[in-house]
Amino acid sequence: MLRSEKLASLGRLVAGAAHEINNPLTAIVGYSDLLLTTESLPSQHKDYAEKILQQARRTKQLVSNLLTFAKQAPLQRAQVDLNVITEKAVELQSMGSRDRRIGVRCQLHPELPRIEGDENQLLQVCVHILNNAADAMADMPDLPEDATIRVRTWEEDGLVFWSCTDSGPGVANPAQIFDPFYSTKPVGKGAGLGLSASYGIVREHGGEIQCRNHREGGAEFIVSLPVARGEASAVDIAPRPLLADSR
Repeated sequence: MLRSEKLASLGRLVAGAAHEINNPLTAIVGYSDLLLTTESLPSQHKDYAEKILQQARRTKQLVSNLLTFAKQAPLQRAQVDLNVITEKAVELQSMGSRDRRIGVRCQLHPELPRIEGDENQLLQVCVHILNNAADAMADMPDLPEDATIRVRTWEEDGLVFWSCTDSGPGVANPAQIFDPFYSTKPVGKGAGLGLSASYGIVREHGGEIQCRNHREGGAEFIVSLPVARGEASAVDIAPRPLLADSR
């Protein structure tokens, strides 16, 4: 209850600031586009305009993420396959991985029921958790040879579960990991909003997200989401592993 109240209060503040930032950003993007289409503009100035446009679009994406965190972006609900979202997330994570020695191994339930939600926002949650796991392992002084992130999906009691387990150092404070601006990363490498935004997205979908450490090392994030209405249960079908290795 305290975390929800804190998120709601901070969300209102973030939403107001994000809207104010978004207006001038829209103008910057528009004028940069006009400059790039001006044939008489010298090539060096076009390069400058291209860089301005890139950074403005990057900032607009940050504002979009802030609005998502503040729950001001409407959900585009549809029945979606969490396995498909996982495969897309693994592909995106592998493209931007800091350390190619870190692989991702998936064990996805072959008959996983669909869930109802926003595919893009759920993809954001999966990608962020995967990136956090990869960053935690990449920062280890002695990375194990079998460094692997394991992702699994299954269904139980009308809920679809998604878990991400790494072999990193674990989380210092699992109870605080979803608090706004809480970050274990060095200054400049993270604002501490990613997991808070993920928490908000999962709760908006009627689900739960938890974090825990394993005794043998490493952290595990578990997301549970309700099965979509009208979807048949797949609990009686034994899962078979589908391996996706990004090494």
